[in-house]
Parts: sequence; structure tokens; C-alpha cells
Amino acid sequence: MKRIIIVLCLLVLTGWAGLAFAGHKAAGSGTFKPVKIVQGALKAVDVLNETITVEIIKGQAVTLKVHVDALEQVRRVGKLGERVELRLDADDIVHVVAVGTGP
Repeated sequence: MKRIIIVLCLLVLTGWAGLAFAGHKAAGSGTFKPVKIVQGALKAVDVLNETITVEIIKGQAVTLKVHVDALEQVRRVGKLGERVELRLDADDIVHVVAVGTGP
């Protein structure tokens, strides 16, 4: 009888801990907070390598790795030569793209 009660208590505590951990993980996956923001003109989109090339200053182009969701957004609404604002994470991967922003 004591073993059954102990086992049930352990199961309840384990289940409670699992739910608490899952809730904590879900709360942490909210909005993306960028580390860097880059503005420039869109020069090229490479869907196969998941990269885009952006001209930040006249004559200086940078090729950046792009997250799949951001790449789909660029592919749908981005036009070559158009101004874009890119929001990057700490690993310099683009996660959010705003098209047509900036001076």
C-alpha cells in the first residue's frame, strides 16, 4: 500500500514538472528579439543556398544566411533593388524582413 502511494506521488510530481517545463519552453518562444538591424537595397536572392545579398552602402554588398520563414517572405514580396530592413540574430542569420523601409 505504501509503495503504491509513493509511486502515485512520484508520477504526479513528474507530470507536474513536465507540464511546468513545457509551459516555460512555450513562453520563451514568443517574439523574435533582433541583435542587429541592417538596412540596404536587395540585390540577389538565392533560394537554394538560403542566402540574400544586400547592398548596404553604394558598392558594398553583403551576403547573409536567411531563416526559411524570412526567405519565403522575401521571395513573395521582395523585388530586386528595393529597400529592405533585415533583423538578425547573434549568429548573423536573418529572421525578419521588412520590405520598402528606410530613406
